[in-house]
Amino acid sequence: MKRILYFLFTTCCVALPCKAMIKSDLPLPQDSVVGAPIPADMKSSNDSTILFRFVPGKTMFYSPYKDNEKAILQAGELIARHHREIVQGKAYIVVKGFCGSYPTAHENLQAAKTRSNHVKSYFILHNEMKEDYYRTRNYTHAYKGINDVVALMGIEYAPGYQPETVVEKPEPKHEPELQPEPQPEPQPEKEPVSEPEPQPEPELQPEVKPIVKEYEFTPWTVSTNLLYDAVLLPSLEVEYRINERWSAAVEGNMAWWHNNGKHKYYQLATITPEVRYWFRSNNIRHGHYLGLFGGGGWYDLENGGRGYRGEGGMVGLSYGYRFPVGRYFSFEAGAGIGFMTTEYEEYLPLDGHYVYQQTSRTNYFGPLKLKFSWVWHIGQWMKKGGAL
Repeated sequence: MKRILYFLFTTCCVALPCKAMIKSDLPLPQDSVVGAPIPADMKSSNDSTILFRFVPGKTMFYSPYKDNEKAILQAGELIARHHREIVQGKAYIVVKGFCGSYPTAHENLQAAKTRSNHVKSYFILHNEMKEDYYRTRNYTHAYKGINDVVALMGIEYAPGYQPETVVEKPEPKHEPELQPEPQPEPQPEKEPVSEPEPQPEPELQPEVKPIVKEYEFTPWTVSTNLLYDAVLLPSLEVEYRINERWSAAVEGNMAWWHNNGKHKYYQLATITPEVRYWFRSNNIRHGHYLGLFGGGGWYDLENGGRGYRGEGGMVGLSYGYRFPVGRYFSFEAGAGIGFMTTEYEEYLPLDGHYVYQQTSRTNYFGPLKLKFSWVWHIGQWMKKGGAL
C-alpha cells in the first residue's frame, strides 16, 4: 500500500524541494505619506488637476466609472507631452490620493494608498511608465468635498532643472530709405473696372488628436503547471477573478499513455475546482492567496508487474504566490495539503490477460498539490471612439 501512495504522490508532484527568489516589478512607493509637503526646490508645471473617481467602499480602479475614461485620455496626453523629461529624470508625475469615507484615519490612509497604487499601475501597464517616475502623497480627508478620489496633479521638475522655453526673436526693423517723390504722369482715361468678388476664407481644419490605445485585462486567466507538464501529465487551469479579493478556478490534468506489449500503463486524470481568497495587492497579476480545493480522479498505473486501477476524491487547502513577468504574463508558485481517499483494484498480467487480485481502499493525509505555473492574463486592445 505504501508503494501506491508513493507512486501517486510522485506522479502528481515533484519531490525535489525548490526555493524561488520572487521579485515584484512594482515596488511599493517610498514617498506615500500623509500630508507630505512638496520640496521647495521642486518646480511644478501649470497642468490642470486630473481626477480619478472610485466607487465608495471599493479600492479597485474601474475605467468606465464616472469620468475616468476622459481622465485617462487627459493623463495620457500629459505623460506624452513630458515623456522625454520624465524618462531623463528631470520631471516626475505627482499623484495625490484623498479618502475621507472611512471611519478612521488609518483606514482612509490605507484606502488612499491602495487607490493611488492602482492608478499608477494602470499607466505603468499602458504607457510604459515606471514606479520611479512618480511622486505620491496620500491624505486622510476629502478633496474639495469628494471623499473617494485620486488626483493626478501634474508634473514636478527636479531640483536645478529649468524647462526649456521657446522665445521668438523679433525681426529687425529696417528704416525705409527716403525716395524722391515721383512726379505724376498724365494717364489716359481708363474704363471702370469691376471689383473682384470676395473669395471665401479657407475653412480651418479641426485639430486631430492622436488615438490613444487602452489595454484592459479581462477577469479570465489561463495557466499550465510546468511541473506536471515535465512529468508528462499535461495540465490546464482556467481562473475567473470575481472581484479584488475572490476568484474561482478549475484545474484539469490528464496523462493517457500505455504500452500493452510491455504491460506499462500511465493513465491518470484529475479535475480540481478551487476557490481562492487574495490578500491586498497593488496589481491583479501580483499577490498571495489561500485556496480551498476539492475534486476527484481516475487512474490505471502499471510498470510491467502488479497494476492498480481505481478512482478517488480529495479536499484540502492551498497557498500560492503570483508575480508578473512582462505585460501579459505571470508566474505562480504554490502547494496544497489535504485528505484523499481512493478505492482501487489490484491485478496481474498473466498469459496475455489481466487477472484480478483484490479490491482495497486507502485514506491519505498529506501533500496533494505542487505547482509552478505559467499564467496568461487574457486581455483586449480598445481604441477611443472605435470598435474592439
